[in-house]
Amino acid sequence: MISEPISLVIVESQPLMLAALSTAFSAEGMIILAEITKHRDALQITQKLNPDLVLFSMGHPSLGDLERISALRHKLPATSIVALISGDFCGQFQAALDHGAHLALSKTTPRSELLSAVQGMFQKKIYPAAVQAD
Repeated sequence: MISEPISLVIVESQPLMLAALSTAFSAEGMIILAEITKHRDALQITQKLNPDLVLFSMGHPSLGDLERISALRHKLPATSIVALISGDFCGQFQAALDHGAHLALSKTTPRSELLSAVQGMFQKKIYPAAVQAD
């Protein structure tokens, strides 16, 4: 557990994945400010809430999602962004990082590793920028 609660916004279009992420982070004492199912709404809602963290789920290759990550990074420079990626379509891990994500992780990353990576970001521990599960 971390000493101060992290506030976060989850951007995920799949209900089951959204529920799993929300449950996992809430169980660690993090504060879920919003669960956004429409990626196009992410910037507007997130700007109003100003969270510590945005978990941004990327499914298929989408320049729109990369542009949204860039916009989040530009408009909310103090907010950490973690891109959650379904597969490495055309180098999506690196593309997410190039567009402003602080961390890019596979959706197949074990829950404990995802939580540790996020907590480490806020405890100033060093983690690799991109982690892909085999």
